[in-house]
Amino acid sequence: MGNLAWLRWLGVGAVTVAVLWSPTRGLEAGQANPKLADMIKKAAQEGEVVYQGPDPATGLPTDQMLRDMEAITEKYFGVKIRVKVDNALSFPASATKALTEIKAGAPPTFDLMYQTALSGAPLYKEKVIERFPWTEIFPHIKSDDMEYGGLALINQTLFVLPAYNKNVVKAQDVPKTWDQILAPKWKGKLGILIYPDPWLLLSQPTAWGEEKAFNYLKKLMELRPKLGRFPEVHERVVSGETPLAWGQHRERTLSAKEQSGAPVEVAELADPPLLWVNILFVPKGARRPNAAALVAAAMLTNEGQDHQLKFQAASSMFSPGTPAAKFAAQRKVFRPDVNFVVEKGEQLSKKVRSFMVAK
Repeated sequence: MGNLAWLRWLGVGAVTVAVLWSPTRGLEAGQANPKLADMIKKAAQEGEVVYQGPDPATGLPTDQMLRDMEAITEKYFGVKIRVKVDNALSFPASATKALTEIKAGAPPTFDLMYQTALSGAPLYKEKVIERFPWTEIFPHIKSDDMEYGGLALINQTLFVLPAYNKNVVKAQDVPKTWDQILAPKWKGKLGILIYPDPWLLLSQPTAWGEEKAFNYLKKLMELRPKLGRFPEVHERVVSGETPLAWGQHRERTLSAKEQSGAPVEVAELADPPLLWVNILFVPKGARRPNAAALVAAAMLTNEGQDHQLKFQAASSMFSPGTPAAKFAAQRKVFRPDVNFVVEKGEQLSKKVRSFMVAK
């Protein structure tokens, strides 16, 4: 199944191919909104952005992803902005780098940052994110589209659920609850994420609470799981090396199944999935803040969401009609509480690491 067929299967219309067209629309919008007109003028002078963000999760070329980001931004705002990616570091390491640079009084390396709501929390805690009147400048952006008290834009929401190799795991053995993954039969056959994020989320009072979350993690580690990042855990499930992954992005698992025929499936638990919130924001002191803001806003348009589906197999549950919105309408989810993470994230992250290192 090709990209367009896959998106239609998910319930989305055909992808809008991003091509450069007349900037009339952007200029007209600017004339109607002086704040937008001023941002467009400054962005044209800045000319480019350094983007901290991931390579495509769907296997498409990174340079194509960047060109399409540029094209969508020009289509909506009538300004040519070159997007250059810098993703040598992990999300937490990128956040640490930007925070260190800002505290030293230097402009951050990145103009536009793509983080999870949890990995970017140190920047929010230190109040080093630029504030824009997003809803005043961009009519398509709503209050639901924002995180960090209106400082960041939600470009994607993904649902974390177990994934399994359907050639290895029998239908009757597929877990139906998070607790069923603690069964002894999964000892040595399980992959789990090395990130602290799931345990910060589950530790929230609105989820399991700290005691239950860490009792569960202790039992999980007794099963001798293989640790890894999302791509590594995914590949081990595809190969059958670890038949079951404790958590994977639901959308990207389904994409791999439909796009490449990978023998993977999602365990649609009766329990709530974990919500992975991905965000875009401009760090304080960025060299090109206006250009960065326009590129970020472009990713929340309809074509921007099509772009997220095409290159990241993801969309936002707050954008009506997207696959994420349709799935979220049917399920309760555990959503990150950023204020809880700001207050207790560092302490709990150290505790998570101690459990994993003990392994």
